[in-house]
Amino acid sequence: MRPWLKKPLWVVLQEDCGQQINTSEVELHQRSSRTQQDDTTGDTGEGEFSLEYPNDDDDDQAEEEDHHNQHQLQQNQTHNIHDSLPSRHLSLFDLVSIGVGGTIGSGIFVLNGLIAHSYAGPATFISWIVSGIAALLSGCCYAELSGRIPSAGSSYAYAFVALGELPAFITAFMLTLEFILSGSAVARSWGDKVVEWLRVELSVSEEFLSILEPGYGINPMACLVSIVTTLLVLWGVKESKLVTDFFTWIKVFLVIFMTVGGFILFNPANMTPLVPPEFGAAGILRGSVSSFFGYLGFDAVCCVAGEAINPERNLPLSIVITLCIVTFLYIAAAISLVGMQYYTDISPESGFPEAFKSNNVEWAAQLTAAGEVATLPVVVLISIIIQPRLQFAMANDGILVAFTITNCSLVVMRRESLNHRLEKLLALFNASSFFTCMMLSHVGHIGWIITPLPIYIACKISRTCPPTSFGNTQLYRHDKYFTTPMVPYVPCLGMFVNYFLIAQLSMFGIGCLVIYASVAVVLYFAYGSCKKTTRGWDDRQYSQVDVKDGRIIHTANAVIT
Repeated sequence: MRPWLKKPLWVVLQEDCGQQINTSEVELHQRSSRTQQDDTTGDTGEGEFSLEYPNDDDDDQAEEEDHHNQHQLQQNQTHNIHDSLPSRHLSLFDLVSIGVGGTIGSGIFVLNGLIAHSYAGPATFISWIVSGIAALLSGCCYAELSGRIPSAGSSYAYAFVALGELPAFITAFMLTLEFILSGSAVARSWGDKVVEWLRVELSVSEEFLSILEPGYGINPMACLVSIVTTLLVLWGVKESKLVTDFFTWIKVFLVIFMTVGGFILFNPANMTPLVPPEFGAAGILRGSVSSFFGYLGFDAVCCVAGEAINPERNLPLSIVITLCIVTFLYIAAAISLVGMQYYTDISPESGFPEAFKSNNVEWAAQLTAAGEVATLPVVVLISIIIQPRLQFAMANDGILVAFTITNCSLVVMRRESLNHRLEKLLALFNASSFFTCMMLSHVGHIGWIITPLPIYIACKISRTCPPTSFGNTQLYRHDKYFTTPMVPYVPCLGMFVNYFLIAQLSMFGIGCLVIYASVAVVLYFAYGSCKKTTRGWDDRQYSQVDVKDGRIIHTANAVIT
């Protein structure tokens, strides 16, 4: 098996073991392992961990010693991981706060006005519905994998277990791009809003504003908020958590205030025509691409999975709650904004404050503008909180230097692959989906001719790759885990919708994305593949494990490939 396709078993096991094992218990377990080298079971008090090679009455002593030595290496690596794992202290409320706080931001304060003015008009809410469906399809996959593999790293951890090191490395690069771009975009938006707020509401002199807005693409206020939030993260996790919880729910109440105010000032005449002829259906789809940016952040919950209390319950629940809250607020805010002001008059930079001003409600405009300035930095804070967790997961694997990957990972873990048939079909499905979506977006209606191909491949996966236990192991057979319905159809539909949204971008943007992924591949083979410290799955027999009464126990021999 190629090294970039090997899948380490301890990645699947580490967090479930860590859920019952605290630091003192791990130290006792390690001392017991050193004194009893031949004992492959460690008693941790609350649960026991066992991983041993099967005894097939093999008389070859050298092979037995090799099995024993490799097991000890596997066990020691698992113990080292537990020593470095952060403590679990994030409740369901904290996880929802991180998800909502990291998602709601420029989507309501900036994108609503931009989409309504430039892309979709009164049909802006339809753009949010389309992008929300795409986020929900991937959110189901996140909900299941986050509960079953509650490890720091989000999609990176899932890809590492299901697809191997190279896909995981590329995924980590994409996650870094996602959170850096979303955080920096919000920081830039916040800097512009601060300058506008000081100019309009406080009438600050232009001499002072020239310092905050020197031109040449420089935004000192965006730099300031990035530095302050970074220092806050360095100050401590608990302090960051308190700040996140507080400002997140202040922001939610602000959004509710703006939405209710918009409905009070609602004018039905502003909703006609629902789809402006100058935009059409293409404008709604283009708006859905921009609005999908507003959903970036709900997967931040998965990046802090290593610190979640009761992760198999709280992580899936927090993702579902986050998506429900965010989608409802986005759609309601979009309808209220275009109902409050005609779409051609909506400000693409400051939609709600200007809309309140146009209705002569100055105090609401001032409150909204001040609230945006006060609450937007929490998105930057959460983006910075996520990065160390992702890099921590990569560093544990020794390879330190998005949505579609997560969907693929779930299909691989839920469907049986004979002679790598599943992997080949998934690769073909991704390629055909991307090609089909590009044809539909950039060539025209001729693309509908090849649309049945991805559908046929998804059906073939369902027919030829039978369902299997999660990851070919009994470890995750438990009713308490969230289960995504209609696998592989839901993940495949999510992948197709994601590709369709990507295809709405310009060829220049798609080319930049391909170049960025190519750089990740080059860096992996230049550094990651030779510096990794994890041990992959070989085509050998391991012992099967199960979960019983919250304890990880040894059951029977099984082949894991």
